[in-house]
Amino acid sequence: MSKTVLILSSSPRRGGNSDLLCDQFMLGAKEAGNKAEKIFLRDKKINYCVGCEACQGNVGNCVQQDDMTEILEKMITADVVVMATPVYFYTMDLGWCA
Repeated sequence: MSKTVLILSSSPRRGGNSDLLCDQFMLGAKEAGNKAEKIFLRDKKINYCVGCEACQGNVGNCVQQDDMTEILEKMITADVVVMATPVYFYTMDLGWCA
């Protein structure tokens, strides 16, 4: 049975080590007969949560006008979600969300 695989790459560099690992994972997932999609988060507009709680009870209805609604929908419907981030100075890189 085919699975839907969503790969989230938070590498700040396209073609960097984490991004290349995502590509290899996606290749393997497709070769195994699964549907796979990679989202390069650096290319997306993602705002910070402002804690307004407008989304409570209405999954996906955020007041932010950004790309996160689309990403969340894909995460909810995916069978497998892979998150990849480089490690700089012993911590995950969060520069993509700035």
